[in-house]
Amino acid sequence: MTSLFAYSTKSGRTRSLLALYVLHSLDQGDKSGYDILSEISTLTDGSWVPSKGTLYPLLHQLATEGLIASFTETRGARARTVFTLAHPGKETLRRIRVHGGEHDKKMAQYRQIITAIFGEHIRPETGMIFEIKALVDEVPKEKEPEAMKILRRCRDDLKKVI
Repeated sequence: MTSLFAYSTKSGRTRSLLALYVLHSLDQGDKSGYDILSEISTLTDGSWVPSKGTLYPLLHQLATEGLIASFTETRGARARTVFTLAHPGKETLRRIRVHGGEHDKKMAQYRQIITAIFGEHIRPETGMIFEIKALVDEVPKEKEPEAMKILRRCRDDLKKVI
């Protein structure tokens, strides 16, 4: 699958951004599908929330693959399905994170598309942030402390402008 929002494990198995988020979310604790949808809504200020028809088949697929498990939780007269991250899911998430340097490349590709579409309509400051991000990605490990000092100074100066 070729997608800006797909991530691969070392074995080459592709995961969507939503699947990766589900694994991450369940790594934080057991949740129902509704809890996951609410969490995504909060993170995106409601601008993007996957439909139940997208999330629940994905949860079923991840369970079938053994990455997550589910159990029924009963509270009073109500029962709900709660999902938990299984050990293989923890391992998959860990591998994607360890080999996830590709996420920076994907975000750079996404920025290029946004810039191509909106170009002159993007605030110059936003373009500058993209340039700074590209430079930060090139900073050698031994120069990271110096780069952080510069970035903190820039952040502090910007706070004075606000």
